[in-house]
Amino acid sequence: MKRNRVIVSLAVAGLATVLALRAAEGDANNDRPARGFTAAFQYSGITIEPEDSISTDLIIRNRGRSDETILLEIAKQPKDWEVQVKKYSAIVSGVFVAAGQEQTLTLSAKPKAADKSQESKKLPPGSYDFAIKARTANGPLLEQETAITVSVLAKARASERVTVETSYPELRGPSDDKFVFSLDVRNDTDQNAVFSFKATAPPGWETSFKPAYEQKQIASLQIDANSSKTVEFQVTPPYNAKAGDYEFRVEAASPKAKVEKNLKVVITGTYAIKAGTPSGLLSLVAEKGKKASASLIVQNKGSAPQGEISFEAYKPENWEVKFEPEKIKNLEPGAFKQIEMTITPAAQALVGDYSVSVECAGEKANSNVELRVTIKAATTWGWVGVGIIVLVIIGLAAAFKTLGRR
Repeated sequence: MKRNRVIVSLAVAGLATVLALRAAEGDANNDRPARGFTAAFQYSGITIEPEDSISTDLIIRNRGRSDETILLEIAKQPKDWEVQVKKYSAIVSGVFVAAGQEQTLTLSAKPKAADKSQESKKLPPGSYDFAIKARTANGPLLEQETAITVSVLAKARASERVTVETSYPELRGPSDDKFVFSLDVRNDTDQNAVFSFKATAPPGWETSFKPAYEQKQIASLQIDANSSKTVEFQVTPPYNAKAGDYEFRVEAASPKAKVEKNLKVVITGTYAIKAGTPSGLLSLVAEKGKKASASLIVQNKGSAPQGEISFEAYKPENWEVKFEPEKIKNLEPGAFKQIEMTITPAAQALVGDYSVSVECAGEKANSNVELRVTIKAATTWGWVGVGIIVLVIIGLAAAFKTLGRR
């Protein structure tokens, strides 16, 4: 019995609630005018960029107690523009709106193209006004007009928003060194992009790109929107690179942007000289007190010119060493010159082997040559020796003959 009473009570409460809601709705309907509507853009003004499209909502609301059909027409638009009111993909010139309901349409606009194949994908910068006139189709005419201003910003070209910067655009060093430029590649566009790298270099130079602090070589690299990455650009001179200035151009390119950077390497040159004899032999036979001649070949093995090369001999006491010429001036890289050297042993030098060291001293480089000089007896003393030996042989022969007779 109690259970039935609970059920009946709940049913009565529910019915009362429904009646109350309907009464409230009826009161709301009674508060609305017999007819009336509003048409308005969701935003009265918008600002977009050239890459964007003009598309904004148009809201039509029926505020009356009667259903309405609302007719639409373009009241204002820029010259040579195409303006449409759409519902999804359909072009709309009128819309049915039930009493107390609303419909949302879309205004789309773009400049007309003289040639569809050349239709621009970007909006021209400027401020543009659009207006829509809405009116009822039946009964006493009801009319409204709504407007919107669209501002298209003049945005920088993508190429102007991609940069390559380096703290040291010019590096200096010898030709046997490697040069590494640290490049900061910045993508200030609103899209992620893959950048490819290319370098223009003098003939014979090797170039490569690497991510910072990595050893692998790369040809391209992805850089996210509004961010940057550091890339190392390494150049290696050819072995015979001469001193001077060398220009490089680095290019970083994405599908929509390209930027270049000029760099310079100043080769100060390497300094190296090499000295030796034409035949490669480092020995010489001489007589004491008499001049002996030898030739030296001096070559510039570096990449920088040698302004002056001088010679100095380290020799036994009382020996004399002279050079002709005494100095070499302006020896170009790879060039060589022959020097005539005269060695005069001391008059009291004993027969035997002696060492004479020659130092060729250039700018920031030198080379040493060590010669072995063999002193032999004079020719006159040789014949005297031969005569003594002959006399000894003759004396021995005579002695053997006399003793044999006895």
